[in-house]
Amino acid sequence: MMECGIIRDLMPSYVDGLTSEESSRAVEEHVQECAECRDFLNAMKEDLESEKYPKIDEVQVKTEIKAFKKLKKVMDRMIFGSIAAVLLVAIFLWGFYENAFLSRKSVMSGDVKVTYESMDGVVRIGFEPKKDNVLLDGWMGVGHDETSGDVLTNESGREREHLTLVSCGISPVRREFDKGSDRNFYVSYVFLDDGTVIYLNEYGECERVSENDILTVEFGDKSVEVMLKELRTEAGAEKLR
Repeated sequence: MMECGIIRDLMPSYVDGLTSEESSRAVEEHVQECAECRDFLNAMKEDLESEKYPKIDEVQVKTEIKAFKKLKKVMDRMIFGSIAAVLLVAIFLWGFYENAFLSRKSVMSGDVKVTYESMDGVVRIGFEPKKDNVLLDGWMGVGHDETSGDVLTNESGREREHLTLVSCGISPVRREFDKGSDRNFYVSYVFLDDGTVIYLNEYGECERVSENDILTVEFGDKSVEVMLKELRTEAGAEKLR
């Protein structure tokens, strides 16, 4: 039987599977009979196995870290995509809201009901929207000649009043508030016996004009001119309808 020293020198190669069949057989026969060498071989195998496991764990950790980084990139892209989608939807909804409820649009004559009230020389012309959930508004401006661009004036030389009518939708956010307010727009005139007309302008000031002055009402599809003295009767208001 081989000496223990020789067998133990062969054991590292034997454990790694590098010994010849003859040497392997010699090691196996020896450890069957030698308890000390058998214990030495088992201890060597345990040491080698304990060295392998950390290496395996290290590779596994690196693999898991790589997979986690890849997953994180995917999640980051998904989060960025979701944020971008939410922003696009928000922009679209704001654009829709602004167009539907904030922006003023020209009013077509067919969408407006013109009312007339007269009492003791005070005439009130009303413009009411025919559509539900719509507010009417208007402002007085100065009319210009379409060809020359010059300011239009009356016979007295006074600038001709130009009423522009616009509308906007009633916002669902302000629905209860807006429904409680008047959806109509009014123009009031006071006719005096000397041919003078007084009306309240957009600044809350009373202005004196001549009954021969002309009022131009601008709808989205047409412009209508009416002389102020014609508004003494409903026949003048009929021109605006």
